[in-house]
Amino acid sequence: MGFENGHLLRCTIRATNASGDELVNTLHYDLQSNGALPGEDNDPQTLANRLRDDVRSQWVANVAASWTFDPVLVVDEIDPQNPTAPRSSWTAGPSTPGTKVVSGDVLPQFCSALARVTTARLGRRFNGRLWIMGTFLESEQNAGAWSPSYLTGLQAMADSIPLQPDIALGPGPATANWCVYSRTQRAANLDPYAEHVTDVTVRSLVHSLRRRAQY
Repeated sequence: MGFENGHLLRCTIRATNASGDELVNTLHYDLQSNGALPGEDNDPQTLANRLRDDVRSQWVANVAASWTFDPVLVVDEIDPQNPTAPRSSWTAGPSTPGTKVVSGDVLPQFCSALARVTTARLGRRFNGRLWIMGTFLESEQNAGAWSPSYLTGLQAMADSIPLQPDIALGPGPATANWCVYSRTQRAANLDPYAEHVTDVTVRSLVHSLRRRAQY
């Protein structure tokens, strides 16, 4: 599934601060027409709106006001087999600051929450991970593990990502699916290279983002 028999979109939720740092989450959605009639196809703008309303609205509440969220950006994914093909893009929502009230000590910026993203297919190329963006507080963890109440909130953030949003313009058979996209598979022209996500589970431990060395 992918470029030949679907419509693969890259969806970006991004926040930046005054220092130029970024918090970025990227999702991929595979849009299948499944024989839908004209006018009943999936609408990428509706997908952008859903991510704005269902996902970004929750994630804004987990990030301090020192960060500003860009509009949700949805673009046609670059096809490694045809990298110069024309691509379209769609946006949703104004720029908006985070709304999390910060009290007490803040964990270092490289500390983050990690979710495992799984599909029905085995192998590293078909399962992924998602670093959940946030301003994380010392009080939200204990001995390197998220507190049970905060972990519940993190899982709710992960669950806000729709597995199969209804974004078709009509009542036909068109479907959209959150997927794990393997650029390695696609670059090698191996099928499949996009597998539908079946589950997302937030890890209980605090994880550390890898940081490139500074010279």
